[in-house]
Amino acid sequence: MENKNSSLKQFITQFILIVFSVVLGLYLSERIEDRKKKRESEELLSTIKSEVVDNIRLIEEWQPYHLEINNNLDSLSKDEEFIEEFIDNRYTLLDKLLTKGTFMGRRPASDAWDIAKSHPLIVNIDYEKWMILSRVYNQQEVTFEPAMELIELLESRDVNEQSVAQQNLEIMANHWRDFVAREEQLVYYFRQAEEILNLATD
Repeated sequence: MENKNSSLKQFITQFILIVFSVVLGLYLSERIEDRKKKRESEELLSTIKSEVVDNIRLIEEWQPYHLEINNNLDSLSKDEEFIEEFIDNRYTLLDKLLTKGTFMGRRPASDAWDIAKSHPLIVNIDYEKWMILSRVYNQQEVTFEPAMELIELLESRDVNEQSVAQQNLEIMANHWRDFVAREEQLVYYFRQAEEILNLATD
């Protein structure tokens, strides 16, 4: 009888130890997986932060030049002497406007954000951070639409025909004014991102 009791106690003890080992193993495995996901989420966010910082620097570098183009385009669209030059040669507009030879060296990137949006770990990013990033990248996407419309108009065949030349210059000035306003909004969102994401842009 004593042997049976001893065997039973031994069996129960071993059973408890096995159950405890399994539960502990599952718990530790889950904790390790959580830590791994957290680390990967932080790496994902860090990549996005780097991209945003780079984009902020790019916009800050080009924004004063865009304001200069805005002012020049505004005055040229009212300058009768220039309008005659424009009618003779559409590209005279670019010569007058583009003191740096281009509207912008390159556009802000969105590669890290595009990858992150389809990544399953994006759900681990704080909601407030997700919202500000979404706002920044959405604004970034729409900011350049008016500038592209200006370029399309400039490349159209009859852009500098005498009957529509001045009107088209005014339309281009409006497109660029819209672009500059959107760029200003983008800078505002960048400032919010700097605060919420604790970005270092110095």
